[in-house]
Amino acid sequence: MQQSFEKAVELLVERYPQYTEEAYEFMRAGLDSAADRFCKDDKSPHLSARELYLGACAYALEEYGPLAATVLRSWGLNSSGDFGHVVYNLIEVGVFGKQKGDSLEQFYDLPDLQAILNAPYDGTKTALF
Repeated sequence: MQQSFEKAVELLVERYPQYTEEAYEFMRAGLDSAADRFCKDDKSPHLSARELYLGACAYALEEYGPLAATVLRSWGLNSSGDFGHVVYNLIEVGVFGKQKGDSLEQFYDLPDLQAILNAPYDGTKTALF
């Protein structure tokens, strides 16, 4: 029997206390937002690490505006690598899936999180979305 998302998150917060419950909830909502953004015509969407990351960043900006960087940091999300760890933690407990060729390392060399989240407010518009 598949455990509920809430139970899976409880387990992950115990196992990986550097990430809060909100980080996992955010990543689930960020995945949905990224899928809407990048997989509009695909019946079985699969996102690359870059698409998931950038879509989740766009979602953070939509939800939290100029406070996005501060909010995500308070949940333990300080870098693209942190996004990857949260994603792979959710894969570990069966909440998210992955395909052959997907890896945690694909999250490491993505654009700087703070730069993305601050760009709309510091005059350096980003064309990443």
